[in-house]
This record gives sequence, structure tokens and C-alpha cells, in this order.
Amino acid sequence: MSRDYFYFISGLPNLNFEDSKLAYSPEQFRTEAAAQLSESDFRFLEILHLPQDLENLLRLVYKSEKDFNPEGLYPDSHWEAYLEFLRRKLDKPDLACPPEFTILPEFVGNTLLRILQQEDMQSMLKTEGELIRQFYAWTARHENDFLAKWFDFDAHLRNILVAINGRKFNLPYADYLVGEDELTEKLAKSHAADFGLGKEDELFESLIRIYEQNNLLYREKTYDILRWKWIDNQNFFNYFNIDRILGYYCKLRILSRWLKADPNWGKEVFHDTLNALENSFTFPEDFNIKSVKKH
Repeated sequence: MSRDYFYFISGLPNLNFEDSKLAYSPEQFRTEAAAQLSESDFRFLEILHLPQDLENLLRLVYKSEKDFNPEGLYPDSHWEAYLEFLRRKLDKPDLACPPEFTILPEFVGNTLLRILQQEDMQSMLKTEGELIRQFYAWTARHENDFLAKWFDFDAHLRNILVAINGRKFNLPYADYLVGEDELTEKLAKSHAADFGLGKEDELFESLIRIYEQNNLLYREKTYDILRWKWIDNQNFFNYFNIDRILGYYCKLRILSRWLKADPNWGKEVFHDTLNALENSFTFPEDFNIKSVKKH
């Protein structure tokens, strides 16, 4: 049964996309959340970081020179211990998983065990693609409604952007799409200018117009405006439950990323982006950025 967190949520400061500073950092929020949430609900919050954690894990598997992604929750030492467990499991298949790694979904260990057994390991890019596709399939079935829908929205958004970029630069992008639904099939196979989506896909209509803006940073900012607005819509009737907390934390991470870049620049980009977009096109009702100003 879902728990309510009246005291915790009522004490959270309001977040606005225009904020130039944070009341506390994502790290501080997690510390507070760990003390307030049930163990199972806190794990839902940790899952929001799983894509970045998997990225850091793959760095070690392939001894990559890529930088550590600070959005991941666990240090390299944690993942080195996990890889050591997997190597021992190759010789002892019945070896039980240590409790500190049980948060990982089963597909992670199964995939890496297969990779580690290969005489010549497949490319890091191929393994990364496999894990990403399995991750989105796993979250689509997740018991928590917010997580399932958040990552479904994220996959939808990313698939459209992959297709738009792939077509623009004449790249074979179909293998980088995730999911096996009608949308993915249209993005992969359609030769129509709108990938056969028409005006029925409101997110596509919004993204294609944002993509027409010349400044890359402006585009990235506006993609996050869409994410922010999606959270508002999704949690409109959620007041004191874990979904409200997960949405708040997603917003906190969005703000934190932009404020680390430059708080003054971020605020300027926000206003300039809104002005440019409002003067050039209208968002569909579900993604009306004008309403962001009211929060």
C-alpha cells in the first residue's frame, strides 16, 4: 500500500525553473529522503540515477578513458567490487548476490556475465545499447507509476531526437532507438518528413519546432522545460505520495545541472528561449510553456 509523506513534502521549498539558487543540493535531498522514506520508496529514487550508474559501470568493464559521470550515485570502488563478484560468479554460478548490489535489476548481471565470458568482448557501444534497451523495457513494467511513465516519456523524447538527428546527418540511427512500439517502427522506417507521425504526436510537434532553433544550448534548455511541464502534468493530482517526491527530485536535478553551468546565464537563456519560442510557434496545449511561468 502506498504511503503518504505529509510532513516531508509540506516542508519542501517550492522549485521554479527560474530559480538562481537551490535551497539544498540533490545530495542533501537524498540524505533527507533516506531518513524520511521507506526503504522500498527510497530505492525508487535511486533508480532515477541508474542510467548514469550503468554508464560508470561500463567504463570499468571496458577500461574506458571516459570521465566518471558525477550523476551516478556510486563510486568506482563500488562497481569494482561488483565486477569482482561477477567474475567469481563465472566459476560459481550459484554464488548469491551481496545485498549491496541487489538494487540492480537482474538484466544487468546477466548481460555482463555473458560479456565477461566472451573471448573477444563485443564493443562497448553495443553493450551500452543492449543495457539501455533492457533498462527501458524494465522500467516500462515497473510497479511505480511515476517511474514507468517518466522513463516512457524520456524514451519517447530521446527516440524522436535520435531520429531527427540521424536523418539530418544521414546516419543509420534505427539501431539506437529503444522500444518495439508503433512509434519506434515509424521513426525507423518512415520516409515522410514527419516520420508518419502527423500532428497526432504532440511531443514530436514540439520537439521538431524546438530543434529548428539554431542555438544548441537553447534547445537543450527547452527540452528540460518540456520535462518540467511533463512532471507538473503527471503529478497534478499527487500531493503527498512517493510520486510527488520523485517528480520533485527530477526537477531538483534539472535545476542543479543548469545552475552548475552558470545561474545567471541559465536564467537569461530561460527568458530568451521562452520569448523566441512564443514568437515563432505555439506549443500544443499539453506542452504549453506559458504555464511554466506561473509555477
